Amino acid sequence: MLLTDLMDRNPRSEQAVAFQELVRSRRSIRNFQDRPVPSEFLSEILEAGRLAPSRANSQPWRFIVVTDSQVKRQLFDAVYHQQMVLDAPVLITILGIIDPRASVPDRTIELVQAGCFGEDVKNLADHVLDHWDHSDLKTDAALNSAIAGAQMGLAAHALGLGCVWIKLCHDDQVLRILQVPDGHYHTGTLAIGYPTSVPPARPRLPLSELVRYNSFDNKEPIL
Repeated sequence: MLLTDLMDRNPRSEQAVAFQELVRSRRSIRNFQDRPVPSEFLSEILEAGRLAPSRANSQPWRFIVVTDSQVKRQLFDAVYHQQMVLDAPVLITILGIIDPRASVPDRTIELVQAGCFGEDVKNLADHVLDHWDHSDLKTDAALNSAIAGAQMGLAAHALGLGCVWIKLCHDDQVLRILQVPDGHYHTGTLAIGYPTSVPPARPRLPLSELVRYNSFDNKEPIL
């Protein structure tokens, strides 16, 4: 399907309605059935993460799938004894690659080939991260890999599974337990499985408190 076909669609198309319903009905699930997640479902969830957008298509992430009960028991201590780590049949730990500069030239070639910018900008793009400090790189790793995590969470929900994002933890312990080499940030861990129950929606702030128009001090809608 061409992009123009998608752009010409009625915004209330079946696909748009289905997506809005998916987003609205998603919940953080903390109680899981003793029921395995089909391998094909797990593959679809991981694929949703793989396809996530990232800065300059840098894809600075790695995913660790955890199903081993002994590893879960160790993680249980690292996440302050949150029970869903033991109960969920599958955990996916999302890692951000803190310094992706080695892969930047390959990614910028792809961007030139895609027509994002010309060859004259490539040299600048190749070195855009050179002056970032460790904190900047770590933030970039977290932001980009979190997008992948969000997509995996929605994919799990679309497949009839429950999911919750776990970040209340000792990050250093999680990395050590999973034998993660230096240079990675623990963005978060998803606990995934079939829910025993679905909680009601939790309150969300209204758009009027969140959105500004053209400048930060203008709340007046212009749409």
